[in-house]
Parts: sequence; C-alpha cells; structure tokens
Amino acid sequence: MYRFFTVLLLSVATIAQAQPINDNSFRNSKNTYYWQNRKPDAAYWQQDVHYTINASMDEKDHRIDANQSLEYWNNSPDTLYFVYFHLFQNAFIKGSHLHQLESNNKIKEQLGKKEAEGKGIIVEMIASNDQALKVELDNTIMKVYLNTPLLPGAKTSFDLKFTTHYDRGATRRRMQMYDAWGFMHYNGVQWFPKICVYDRKFGWDTYQHLNKEFYADFGSYDVSLNF
Repeated sequence: MYRFFTVLLLSVATIAQAQPINDNSFRNSKNTYYWQNRKPDAAYWQQDVHYTINASMDEKDHRIDANQSLEYWNNSPDTLYFVYFHLFQNAFIKGSHLHQLESNNKIKEQLGKKEAEGKGIIVEMIASNDQALKVELDNTIMKVYLNTPLLPGAKTSFDLKFTTHYDRGATRRRMQMYDAWGFMHYNGVQWFPKICVYDRKFGWDTYQHLNKEFYADFGSYDVSLNF
C-alpha cells in the first residue's frame, strides 16, 4: 500500500537558514548560517534548540503518537524560571481563541468529532532531568515551570510524550487529511510542541495561534516517522 504524508516541520526561514554543513551540526564555528558566526552587533543573542522526535502514525485513529527530546540553550543574559511551548493544533478545538475570533466575525464553527472533544495536541508528559514539570495550559500556549532556574549560558533538556490528532474541521488548513486516489493523504505541519521564542526585544513570544504565520528558534531537527 502506498501512503502519502507531507511533513512540513519547519518554517521556510528555518529551512533556508539551516543548510547542511560537513558535520551536520547547527551550533558550529564552520556553519556560516549560525548566528554566533554572523552577529549584527556585539550584544546580539538568540536561543538554540535541538529537537529529537520519534513519532508513529496511527492510520486507523488518524493521530500521531510521539516522544520528543528538546535540548535548549539559554544564550540570553537572563535567568529563566519558566518556558513556554506552542501547541498550534489546539487552535482548532472547541472553545479555542481562534473559534472565538471567528464567531465574533460571524463565521460559523464547524468542528470534527475529535475537535469537538478537545483533541488537538495532547501533552501526556513533560519532564526535565527525569523530574516532572508543572504546566499551565491556555489553549495554544503551555507554560512550563522549571524545577531549577536556567542560568545565562546554561543548557537544559525537556522530554515530552504527546499525541496530535487529525480531524476534518473547517478551519484546519495545512494540517489536513483527505482521500487521494483511494488512499488517505496526511498533511503535517506544526504538529509537535514547539518551544516559544525568547528574544531580546520582546521577551517571550506567547501569541495565541489565530491562523497566522509562525516564529521559531533556529536549530536542528532529528525526526523519525513510522507507519
């Protein structure tokens, strides 16, 4: 059986910036795209990320089950006591901020079965150094409290277990499933918990997903997807 799956993991800008180099490493003095090798000014900084995601596709239930490991470097001059993650697919579930916006604009809500049940991205577990972390969820934004403050120049890691559900609601755009030549076709974009950007101008980027474009840290991704 042939299966169709389109995986659009990164923004176009990230793909353009993270071109392969000889040792396939983003944080490297040989990488001409790495920010530390091309600072616009001496005080400039940005955070670094490395994602490792092992995912599987459940074609009967139309969902992705995955384990995710994230290495996160705090290159800022600030001590971080919490971080934020985007859960973009929660924009399409019942009661979301996006659907409230659409309702205010007289757009009728059309939910699939799973969306009506509140199934977008479900984070079943998040831990750091084998210790569970406290979280607060606000639709597409998840606040995660660190057990140990993350000092300037330090690195930490996060381990997550999550499920992302597909559905046929009206407002899903680039995360869709549909029949194609007798087979199920899955589009996949922004389907994993993505850490929010922390930058020197605005601090944390915690905008809810309202069907607009995305802002993400540059880094590297090691992703496997099994059917």
